[in-house]
Amino acid sequence: MIMKTRVLSAFCLSFLLSASLYAQEPLTPDMTKQIDKIAAMIKDNPDAAEDAFDELLKGKNKKNVSLLVAIGKAYLDNGKMDAAKEYAERARKVDSKNGESYVLQGDIALSVKDVGTACGYYEQAILFDEDCYDAYYKYANAYIGVNPQLSVNMLLKLKEKHPTEIRVDRELANAYYQMGSYGKAKQVFDEYMQKGNPDVQDYSRYSMLLYLNKDYAQSLDMVNKGLAMEADNHLLKRLKMYDLYETKAYTEGIQASDVFFADPNNPDYVYMDYLYRGRLYAANNEVDKAMVEFDKAMKADEKSEHPEIAKEASEAQQKAQNYPEAIRFYQLYLDGMKDKAEVTDLFMFGRLYYMAAGAMTPTPGDSTTNQSVAAVDTIQRKAYLMEADTIFAQVAERVPDNYLGNFWRARTNAMLDPETTMGLARPYYEKALAILEQNPKASKNVLIECESYLGYYYFLKEEYEQSKVYWEKILAIDPENPTAKQAMEGLKP
Repeated sequence: MIMKTRVLSAFCLSFLLSASLYAQEPLTPDMTKQIDKIAAMIKDNPDAAEDAFDELLKGKNKKNVSLLVAIGKAYLDNGKMDAAKEYAERARKVDSKNGESYVLQGDIALSVKDVGTACGYYEQAILFDEDCYDAYYKYANAYIGVNPQLSVNMLLKLKEKHPTEIRVDRELANAYYQMGSYGKAKQVFDEYMQKGNPDVQDYSRYSMLLYLNKDYAQSLDMVNKGLAMEADNHLLKRLKMYDLYETKAYTEGIQASDVFFADPNNPDYVYMDYLYRGRLYAANNEVDKAMVEFDKAMKADEKSEHPEIAKEASEAQQKAQNYPEAIRFYQLYLDGMKDKAEVTDLFMFGRLYYMAAGAMTPTPGDSTTNQSVAAVDTIQRKAYLMEADTIFAQVAERVPDNYLGNFWRARTNAMLDPETTMGLARPYYEKALAILEQNPKASKNVLIECESYLGYYYFLKEEYEQSKVYWEKILAIDPENPTAKQAMEGLKP
């Protein structure tokens, strides 16, 4: 019994000595400085670096996992993969349940973009040490561009275990952002920005989230706070220009765009930058400058993935009543949309032709030159109207239950036949009216327009009873309508 007790005591003593020998202590600041100093020699003098690390690992440091991992990390950071693997394995052999060695192995796998293997090691690190924060964060960052939902799951697990770990909110917001869940990202980032100690990168991310959530005023506020910390931050200067446009501060936005575009050779300008500058100029009624920027935006869109740029250019030209250019840009937009163009796009194209025709008025004066110009304008005006009619006919065919195609064909043909001598608009007003009368919520003004034309048309045809039908319909809608009342007076026997 005494012998057994002695043996057991010896075993326990041996275990305690072993445990104390391998006990892991965090690296001291002095030790970290030594590692950094030696690491600086790895590329230029690898033999000297190896000797220095060997010297550092003598005595009690020989089995210091933290030190072995730090040396392995130094080799990894300097592109020495084999040496990094060697130190990771040495650390694992010292203590197979220490999470640090698995984190290093994960980092090694991640350096060659083997995300699955890397995250497997990070999971092992968490298995052996639930408080191994680096493993959670590195797992989340590894999957953020591959499967952000896995990043979110891991960070939520960490947050559940350590609800006061504020950095989790920062990383979780980034994961939600990568998923496109901007509302959730903003919600989590709100908490971090209130409780954490945000830096310029945080202000950049947060202001971008606010911008994507259309909280432009708050985004601008965060942008300005970030710029107060780093005045030349490219992303923040970009967002300032965007936010000022969205908050309708156009003059200030143009000034911000001048600051942003101060270096014309900056390679980090994207199509959206030129588009926003074009929007600012257009909103400020500087159409010529706007068109220069829209053109740059289209050129920056090298794969022609954003035909909406041409649409915005068309809108700017329409606002300036430069209809030929508005039509040209809208055609570019439709060409870019191809089979993705919707019937509303087609309808708006028809309206452009209609407005172009409406903007052409006869040239005053009787000179030969003016007569020649007027003749050309008349031909061009008719061409616009014929094109509008063709497009509205396509709209009516594609959405036969909607009145708009026929209604705008009627308006177009009424312009082609201003004296209503041929009644070109009649069939289209009739078709539009037939559809409108089936809708109890139909616009009264639109109904009255259809009925007024038809009433007038049949009056000119001397079909008075038919004419009265339409004037009576108008009075049923609007009993005080002056035109209908006057017509009915004229139709009395």
